[in-house]
Amino acid sequence: MTRLQSAPKAVDVRNRVPDYLLPPRAPHILAYGVGVDSTALLIELEARGEKPDLVITADTGVEKPATYEYLDVIRPWMAARGIPFEIVRYQPRRFKHWPPYYSLLEMALTNATLPSKSLGGSSCSLKYKKAPQDAFLKTWQPAIDAWARGQKVTRLIGFDAGKRDTIRYTHAAKIEDPLYDYRYPLREWGMDREACERRITASGLPVPSKSSCFILCLQMVSRLTATLYLWATKLSAV
Repeated sequence: MTRLQSAPKAVDVRNRVPDYLLPPRAPHILAYGVGVDSTALLIELEARGEKPDLVITADTGVEKPATYEYLDVIRPWMAARGIPFEIVRYQPRRFKHWPPYYSLLEMALTNATLPSKSLGGSSCSLKYKKAPQDAFLKTWQPAIDAWARGQKVTRLIGFDAGKRDTIRYTHAAKIEDPLYDYRYPLREWGMDREACERRITASGLPVPSKSSCFILCLQMVSRLTATLYLWATKLSAV
């Protein structure tokens, strides 16, 4: 006996809002640090058909040479796939000492100090990375339009699923932001740093070096850090 197949259930569309009446999706922005995690995130998002509406990078002026060289690799890759890319920089308006400074290194020398990150703080990252991105996005029309509709812009952050980034994520997840939602896709996908490196290699792109300013690298060598501080202090007294 032939088994009768049940008829498919009818979908009630009477109360469904037509797609053309729905508000546009709020933009998704990738905060790109030009390192392993954020590069793997960019590659995987594109492969999944989830290209960000904007990729934004903050240039502190003292990134390692390899980081600037990698921009020459990844920028054409994004352009070929129609992914908008912006580089922003911190623009100081008030100066405690003369002469005016426009990069993290110039700030350290002018003020006879070290970036707070090298001493365990984080204000230099907030000032030279997050602040210029925030300033740019407040002038970016898709973000302005989303906020006018009462939406939040989604920021895509490259924290991986490893132990170190789990600590960073635990802290960041507690922060409420009236303008932004934060999403951590690498953690959703269970990708740690090794998985990120494999993903970049599989895409045919070179794996970038660790992204950090060269001043921060000095904290690994305490003698050099102390020497820079003393040199900057003497310079300010001239």
